[in-house]
Amino acid sequence: MKQLHRRWTGRAGRWAAALHGLGDRLAQRRPLWMVTLAIDETNLSEGLRAACAASAMLALGLLFDHPDFSWAAIGAFWTCLADAAGTRRMRFVSMLGFGLLSTFAGGVAALAAGHGVAAAALAVLVFSWAGALARIWGAASAQVAILAATACVVMVTHPLQSAAQALPFLAIYLFGCLFATLLSFTVWRIHPYGPSRQAIRSAYLRLAGIARDNARYLAQADAMAGAGAHGASYRSQARAALEAARVALAAVPPARAGNSALFDNLLLALSDAERIFAYLIAVTHSCERERQRLRHDPRARRSLEAMALLLRRLGLALRRQPETPPLLLQRRLAACGRRLEAALGALLPLRLNVEFMQLDLPRAERLPWRQAAAQALSQGWYTLRGNATLQSLGWRHAARVSLATTTGFLLVELLHIPFGYWATMATLLILQPSVSTTWPRGMERVAGSILGALLAVLIGLVIHTPLAISLVVFPLIVATMALRRVSYSLHVMFMTPAFVLVADYAMPASEMAYALSRLGNNVLGCVLALLATFFLWPDREADDLEPRLAGAVSANLKYLLAVLAAGGKWDPTIARQRREAGLASNNAEQVLQRLRIERRLDRSAGVGLAALRTLPLLRRVAGSTARISLSPDAAPATPVLQQWIAAVGGEIDALLRGDREVPAPGDCQATDLSPLQADAVAQVLMLRILLRQQLGATALPGSSSGP
Repeated sequence: MKQLHRRWTGRAGRWAAALHGLGDRLAQRRPLWMVTLAIDETNLSEGLRAACAASAMLALGLLFDHPDFSWAAIGAFWTCLADAAGTRRMRFVSMLGFGLLSTFAGGVAALAAGHGVAAAALAVLVFSWAGALARIWGAASAQVAILAATACVVMVTHPLQSAAQALPFLAIYLFGCLFATLLSFTVWRIHPYGPSRQAIRSAYLRLAGIARDNARYLAQADAMAGAGAHGASYRSQARAALEAARVALAAVPPARAGNSALFDNLLLALSDAERIFAYLIAVTHSCERERQRLRHDPRARRSLEAMALLLRRLGLALRRQPETPPLLLQRRLAACGRRLEAALGALLPLRLNVEFMQLDLPRAERLPWRQAAAQALSQGWYTLRGNATLQSLGWRHAARVSLATTTGFLLVELLHIPFGYWATMATLLILQPSVSTTWPRGMERVAGSILGALLAVLIGLVIHTPLAISLVVFPLIVATMALRRVSYSLHVMFMTPAFVLVADYAMPASEMAYALSRLGNNVLGCVLALLATFFLWPDREADDLEPRLAGAVSANLKYLLAVLAAGGKWDPTIARQRREAGLASNNAEQVLQRLRIERRLDRSAGVGLAALRTLPLLRRVAGSTARISLSPDAAPATPVLQQWIAAVGGEIDALLRGDREVPAPGDCQATDLSPLQADAVAQVLMLRILLRQQLGATALPGSSSGP
């Protein structure tokens, strides 16, 4: 079995590489306004594990001629979905906990349904409320609880009259859950360093995306519309991937991390990724400044394309063989950096294997099982008490979800809508705490359901026997699980025919009827979720754009000041401030995006318009700062220049706090500025003038003159 597992894992790696290549080719052809698919997040090994677990249950049902094993297949699939990434203990608790919790909730709901619609509605109300409330305990708890609530709203359509009738049915369902858990921790085990290796690989692939995006930018005949925002999205994704890799490495148990060459290699790879990220930010700035010259020189574009390919290969090598440092690929990447440096005409050396990164994350103490469980229960009770109030966002969200889901259940019961549990399931899964997250998720689910319904109809035209259904369900579940982190629409698209075929396995009927019912019920569930979001205690994202914008400006100017004071010296303090500046800019951009989705940007007065123009300019400030930090010829700035930038930072901070009459410092009086320092001063001056104009401050004295 282990040899079979290795064989499938190797094939999964090759298939994933092929998918990544396809994603690159698609990325080169898609317009900028389209949503970027995270094709590198494809996990075929996870998909194969779930498909093996579910298909094995269908095979047993075929062997024993027992249609109820379709419920075991569904339980196995849901158990794989409930697998929370993290330590082996966390994964085991989440999967086993889901199996037991969903069996209990589903059994109670099925027994309640056997005693009338009122009892069934009460069960749906209670369990959907509990599933949504679990969000207050974190993402892992919410994932398990909402899936258990999903089992409840599905099993309520399978009424049971007595405990004697329920036990065999629930035993079969629980068997599927336990089989998937056993498969995940025996034959299909995840390596202890698996999550961190995958996270670091994703970070390198995001860095490759920045290099590839710069190459496309230089290849365009004219400046691309929205290129600044598009480039910012790549940088935002790269920063998020680096943070995820940092968290994944910090989650490695100290017993495995200590004196481990593999852990050291991964930590050094993450340190290199941070340095490459700073390098690519500086390269992006240079490409924007010198675009007119560089677009006629193909050397820079070819170097960036080669760098993207090498970064992708580095990510794959670190995932497959992290115990062996990829020195050859690193040397080739450094050589590519020298060619790019010559093409750009700027001093931007790319240095790797320089230093280890400080994770700056507290390592959780690994406690014994009983002590850890007692501590988790104590913390959970304290969190529940803190949220047991109508002012709690988590409490209001749980009430909204339970009322909307129960309303959907009563509606489909009243109208006798076939397969109505798909509507209640869609409502339960789509509803998010705010409008800005519910709306896009609902649209993605509708789009995925439409495509999935069409796919189910096409499959149903040629597939009719239980054996054929079992065989076809396998690749569908592989795609469903492998693509769930790539795109929610793709996840739903393949999940729809998988569920249709499993339902057909238990109760043979027209695939067209199943598919159309699935589509219609999903649309109904989306409508109910959106209505609940807008009319039941609507919680919108906090309009904290002003402090987020102020934090982003302050963090970027602090980063600039630190780099100017140190010159071209690289130290952990500068790396930490660069990270804080990037995170602050990302946070402000996310708030701005949510306000735009909720159509509340105009309510932010001048701050909203200021943010639209300021955040892209902050990215340029960060690019100019990165160039200084990487330049070997950079010298520390004079005290006069540092004092002026600090004064401008204080002025901007006062403006963003609402002080429109803040006195403005004069122009920069520093002399003998280097070209890089002059560029940074020009960016800061543009930022200062822009904010004064957008926020309605009094005119700048002497603002027409430059530094």
